[in-house]
Amino acid sequence: MMIVNDIKFNSMWNISKYVYGLVPILIGLDKFTFFIVNWNTYVSPFVASLFPIVYLVPVVGIIEIAAGLLILTKWQRFGAYLVAAWIGVIIVNLLMIGGLYDIILRDVAIAFAYVMFGLLTELKETSRPM
Repeated sequence: MMIVNDIKFNSMWNISKYVYGLVPILIGLDKFTFFIVNWNTYVSPFVASLFPIVYLVPVVGIIEIAAGLLILTKWQRFGAYLVAAWIGVIIVNLLMIGGLYDIILRDVAIAFAYVMFGLLTELKETSRPM
């Protein structure tokens, strides 16, 4: 059995909640402004053949905003796993483009972090005071 300092754990968890919630929202909003990057360059030709980019990128933004809002509300665990799964879809898309292995590896690490946040949230929800 391990004893964890509640104050430290809750502080780290709360900071993580806001970072992991706000980042998808900001990235999702950028799907409408292209201030950070031209997101169209990250859509594989295969995906572009299925969905017109002009509609796809804003829909992706809406999904990312919704996932971030889930994390900021009472559905943190579900939101964290949703973002991790969504990043998995993004990784597959990037693999179809090819040559973006630095971004793919970064996204693997980010997806792993969201899974860890989901697991920490589960631990927080199921723990009981001693």
